[in-house]
Formats: sequence, structure tokens, C-alpha cells
Amino acid sequence: MNYKVLIFIFFISMFLMACQPTEPWSNKEDIVLVEVDGKPVTLPMLEFMMENKGVSADDTEGMREILDDLIRLRVVATAAETEGLAEQKSIRAERAIKDMEVLQLAYFSQAYKQFPIADEQIEETYRLQIDRAGEFQYQLQTVEYADQAQAISAIVGMADGSANFESLIEEANEERRSVQVTSWVDLSQVPERVRTSMRGAEIGDTLELPLPNPLNQTWLVAQVVDRRNTVSPPLDQVREGIARALVRQRLEALVEDLYDAAQVEAVHEADSAAQSEPVSNN
Repeated sequence: MNYKVLIFIFFISMFLMACQPTEPWSNKEDIVLVEVDGKPVTLPMLEFMMENKGVSADDTEGMREILDDLIRLRVVATAAETEGLAEQKSIRAERAIKDMEVLQLAYFSQAYKQFPIADEQIEETYRLQIDRAGEFQYQLQTVEYADQAQAISAIVGMADGSANFESLIEEANEERRSVQVTSWVDLSQVPERVRTSMRGAEIGDTLELPLPNPLNQTWLVAQVVDRRNTVSPPLDQVREGIARALVRQRLEALVEDLYDAAQVEAVHEADSAAQSEPVSNN
């Protein structure tokens, strides 16, 4: 904060008496710029809005405009409180949730600054992703079955020679079950238990295990109809995406640790309360 900002604050503060903020998001250490109907507008609020609007510390006029906007915002908020809107259940709930979301974001930012993602982690993740993807990409022709047992039975039939993939397709067409050819997939995109049979599979090979259909609860019997070499993108093209994924994984783990350590006590059972309420016939 440069001297222009300090002078600006000084001239505003000349007309104010010292006061202690009473809002839950303020404390006695915050500099109060103005009071609006007894409610404080503080220096941290001004600085926050300046940062969000891209107003520099040299832009005195811009700071004055933001302060005026904050005063107007405070006036409307006070009017809403006076009319009892702040006591509405939905409003209280929304404000509480937004408060928790702001604190969560601040906590996550602090955690990331304390333990940033290292280049070594990104490079190791990149190597693992290449290994999981495998040497080849595949196009699969799939036949849909209602459940896993039916799909396994079809695979067993092909193994003992009582059926082949063409007969599975014919039967599926007759029964109006889905028969499709997938886009190119690699080993990282299929369940781990299928990777062994798929790794190194050649054109015409049928996978030894069915695949869960990602679109619904059905199962797919799959045959390789085409294969090509995997071409991995260079690290520089995917570095940012890998870093974001690692950050997300770290924060999810942090939340789970906090969740497991939290003391959660049921205070009100909605179902029990609903059952105890008399039923109205009106």
C-alpha cells in the first residue's frame, strides 16, 4: 500500500470515530474506512475489491469508486436485514454455505502454497501414464448384454467353439441389442482386470473378460477390429493438466483425512422427526 492510499484512508478516517467492527468477518485489527448505518466498511474489503477489479494502488479515483460501490452494497444489505430477509431460513443457509466455501478455498490455497506440486511428481506421473496407456491403441467392436453373466456365457461359447463373434452380432441384431465400434482406446481407459488380456491383443482377438458399459448398467463383449501404435503427447503439452490432477488428488485426500478425524454427532434425525409429526388429512 503506497502513500496515496494512506493519504486517502487518512482523509476518510478524519471524519470517523474509532470503532470496533461487529460483523463476524471483521475484527478489531481491521481498519474501518466508513460506517454505514453503524455497519463497518473496512480496508480489507476495499483491498479485496481492488484486487478482483484490477484496480491498482495508484488509482485513487478507482479506489473511490469501489468504496462508493461498497457503501451502496452495505446500504442495500442493511435494508434487507431491517426487513427481516437475513432471518429467512434459505438466506441463512445460503450465507452459511458460501462462508464455508470461501474458507474451504482459502484452506486449499494455503495447503497448496505449503506443499506445492514438484516437477519430479509431474514427471513421475507422466511416466506412469505412458506405461498404463501401453504400446498400442485399439478399436473394439462390442456386443451388448443385459448382465455380466450373459456376457461371460457368450465368451465361454466362443472359447468352446459353439459360437463365434459373427454369430453374437447376428443374435444381438435380431434381439435389437447394441452392436458398436468404439473410438480409439488404450489400456488406461479399460478396467485393470481387463488390461492383461488386452495388452498386446491383435486384430481379431476377443477379450477374455467383458467390459462394463460406461453409458449404462449393461456389459460388453469386445473384439479387436483395429490396432495402432500409441503416440504419447510430449510432457510440456500435458504438464499443466497433470499438475491440476495431482492438486485435485491431494486436496481430495486432505478432505478425507479431515472428514475421518472430525467428530460428527447426529443432532436431528429428519426421518424420525417426520414420523413423529401428526399427519393432516386436510
